[in-house]
Amino acid sequence: MPLSKSRHRIAAALLGMAMSYSGAQAQAPDHTPEWEGPGLRAPQWVNQHPLTLPPIDLTGDLLFQILASEIAAQRGMFDLASDVSADLARYTRDPRLARRALEFSLAGGHRERALESAGLWADIDPADQEAEQTYLSLTAAQGHLRGLGRLLRARVAEADNKAVAILRVRQVLAGVEDPARRLALMEEALQDVQNLPEARLAIVREHAAAGQLPKAYTLVQAAQRQWPDSESVAMLALQIGVEIEPDQAIAGARAFAVQHPRARNHRVLLARALATIGEMGDARATLDKLSDDYPEDFELLYLKGLLAYQDKRVDDANRYLAQYLEISEQQAATGPELPETANALMLRVQIAEEGGKFDEAYELLDQVQVPPLDFEARLKQAAIRNQQGRLQEALNVLQDIDPRTEEEGVQLALAQARLLTVNGQKEEALRVLEDADRNFPDSPDLMYDLAMRYEQANKLPQMEAMLRQVIAVNPEQAHAYNALGYSLADRGLRLDEARRLIQKALSLRPNDPFILDSMGWVLYRQGELADAERYLKQAYALRPDVEIAVHLGEVLWERGKQAEARELWRTAAQKEPDSRLLNETLQRLKVTP
Repeated sequence: MPLSKSRHRIAAALLGMAMSYSGAQAQAPDHTPEWEGPGLRAPQWVNQHPLTLPPIDLTGDLLFQILASEIAAQRGMFDLASDVSADLARYTRDPRLARRALEFSLAGGHRERALESAGLWADIDPADQEAEQTYLSLTAAQGHLRGLGRLLRARVAEADNKAVAILRVRQVLAGVEDPARRLALMEEALQDVQNLPEARLAIVREHAAAGQLPKAYTLVQAAQRQWPDSESVAMLALQIGVEIEPDQAIAGARAFAVQHPRARNHRVLLARALATIGEMGDARATLDKLSDDYPEDFELLYLKGLLAYQDKRVDDANRYLAQYLEISEQQAATGPELPETANALMLRVQIAEEGGKFDEAYELLDQVQVPPLDFEARLKQAAIRNQQGRLQEALNVLQDIDPRTEEEGVQLALAQARLLTVNGQKEEALRVLEDADRNFPDSPDLMYDLAMRYEQANKLPQMEAMLRQVIAVNPEQAHAYNALGYSLADRGLRLDEARRLIQKALSLRPNDPFILDSMGWVLYRQGELADAERYLKQAYALRPDVEIAVHLGEVLWERGKQAEARELWRTAAQKEPDSRLLNETLQRLKVTP
């Protein structure tokens, strides 16, 4: 059996592990169609492809390796789990193992490995549309776009169910980050089916996503004239129209609701649109009428609670949410809980916190006991106790957490460090992160946070080394390049290298105000004042942050624009009078704003 290397790696991984399996599950990619918010019911489709399994016996050796891959994943060793499952899939030609390799890769955050596993799945079972769609989605998400529009067009042409095919095109292209490129691909893929409302709406959505709202509204109005009874068309017209022509859009939606009283989702969206433009009374009346028409539609209770909260009717919000949660608990005794249960509970927690009822918020969070939400609930409980000034109790809550995955272990360490830091225990916070870094090596989030702590502790060599590790592990972590480049620039060290690092960060996140600020600052250090001012003004326009204002003010001061600089610094001082950077800069320049 050609699996000796994998077998050796498995044996090493199993050494010291308890040979008990609790069935930990990696998360499969989510193929749920997009929908438009709470209270709206999403259409569902299911892949009906019959599974063809290979004629191979489940030997003890195969069972051992399948079990070992699952245990490796349970322990957070997703690379190993994915490799073993992929090797088994190649040997057995079992599509289930290829899919499992994909799930492990996604759980470990390895996109290239996930793409390879998806390709293997599609190769083993070429008739499985879900396998092909997953492969194409990952291909698109990673920027491999040449010929994709043509291929999707062919798939739509071949499909018997055009509506499902169009939905799959949307899902494949959802990973394309550039809205203009995504729009062009969508138009190419759907050019033969634009007589269908699903295709027209898909293109309208992409125009809206590309910022072309007037064009999108014109197109959806044309679609509404062609399909006047379509609820989907009417909903999209309302969504887009309320952004640019709210009065016209609301009037049209009211008329549609009168003509189509059974268009439940449209009426829910109308209530939300009315709330968006501040027509709270009309929004409430719309939901009340919906409740009369659909007395068993319990999701409307959640929407009423949400609307009441937005309208600052806190008692009403709590009452509706409590009713929703009570019904959800009753239903959970015989089946699934209501879909907005977690959101309803967290909104009650938020209401209690905002009202200063911290113990009530804490007790509400006790109700969350289902993974993985229970982990987030415990972190929130710790934050509440800290907000009450009860640090030790907060730390005890965190210490009682037994993380199930590496990701939970990392997040737990970060939460502990944050609590310790805000309570002045910075050295202890640093120790917690250093311990976590030894337990969870190569975690970019952990290493980045640790690097920032080293900077605060003035341990600059350690900071630089840690940021370089982050970049090595995750070459697309823009903020690591930026932090390293800014640190060098701020100290006037290796300015050419600092500039290259910040340019790399800017190529990854071109509109990030903090990276633009760093570029302006390194240019200032290099004496290129005009370009420095341009970048810093762009950064400040995106985010009028005090630190950016201080940097821009200094550049303006050096360029002889003292009045403009003083005005910036005065504004900054009003926001943060105790800003150390601001006060040190003013003192160094001998300026009184």
